Amino acid sequence: MGKIGEWKASYFSNDTKAWKYGLFIIYTPAIRFVEDNESTNRVDIRIFFEDFFELKKETTSLFFGAITVRVRGDKYWFSSFADRGNVFTTIEHFWKERLFASSEGKAAKKNECFQVLHDAQETLTLAGRTVQKQGQQINAACANMNKIHNDLAVADTFIHNLDAWFIKWKITAPQAQIKVPEQSIIIIEKSEFPIVYAKIQRAKHFPGSLVLSTEKLDILTSRNDLDISFSVREVTEVNVHTPWEATIAKSQIGQAAQTVHLIAARLMNILQKLAVLMPGKINYDEPPCDIGDDEMDYGEMENSDHGAGASGSEQFEAMNSKGRKTETMSDAAAAEMGQVLQDMRSMALGIQREQDRQLHQLDQLSSSVNKAREIMKSDDRKIKSLQ
Repeated sequence: MGKIGEWKASYFSNDTKAWKYGLFIIYTPAIRFVEDNESTNRVDIRIFFEDFFELKKETTSLFFGAITVRVRGDKYWFSSFADRGNVFTTIEHFWKERLFASSEGKAAKKNECFQVLHDAQETLTLAGRTVQKQGQQINAACANMNKIHNDLAVADTFIHNLDAWFIKWKITAPQAQIKVPEQSIIIIEKSEFPIVYAKIQRAKHFPGSLVLSTEKLDILTSRNDLDISFSVREVTEVNVHTPWEATIAKSQIGQAAQTVHLIAARLMNILQKLAVLMPGKINYDEPPCDIGDDEMDYGEMENSDHGAGASGSEQFEAMNSKGRKTETMSDAAAAEMGQVLQDMRSMALGIQREQDRQLHQLDQLSSSVNKAREIMKSDDRKIKSLQ
């Protein structure tokens, strides 16, 4: 069972009406609080992300910052964090993402809508590549047409010079040119992933999103403002610490190294994209010894008590058991569907822009061909008149 992180904290016990001090732990499927007490009745609370109704920052009666988790029939108070904001951001990220793309993948296999969406995405990707290749062909045709006009201009100059030599007058030959862009619009397949990030591993992390494309790697804030941007070529290495933590580094001679530390529930999906964009630059660290916790075994969590004497514990346990037996995670499914649709929207907009550009180029090409035909007819008449 993967452990994301742990912090010293306190928990308010409804039975004793007192704060219990211990360790607050975030695992991949749940959060846990364990009291610093070796007695048999120590507080040991586990709350699954799928059972969250509400997650908030609140203030205790003593004006201390706290994090509250509301579930059906209960509300849990946690306080005494060294950095409440960092802990809250991490919990919120994994709660919203519902962990691991593998869980979402299982739900996707059982849902025909996912297959339809992924097939549509592949079809749209193929269409985008076809449109891009077509645009390159149109650009080549425009460039060739420009060469034809240059040749016609040279021929027209000779004809006018001959005409001037015979009848002593000269006309400047008109030329038609098509503006061919140096580089056609590249249809970039963009992928966006929710993350929690910081510039160094031990700094305060903030919620945001990672946007990957074939050319660059952008990190946006929660307000969609660009915060960090790396070119794919500039990235020197990606160090993967755990299945949900990684550090991306950029080093240049004569400049200070730049890094960004990511925490993401969908890190495996991100690494699959990065492996294609930057092969050979991904390094995997040795997993830390506390990455998993035998005490947090999934089967044990199903059978364990959710806290010594916690109010509504029996009702809460029954609710957890029922929730874990449900294989379909509607929120996770909706999140993946939204991700696929967002990627498809980006590609569709790119295809639309490229098609608009190509239509404009085709109009110019058609006009240029007509002008070339008129010039050739005019030149042919002049040559015949000189004979």
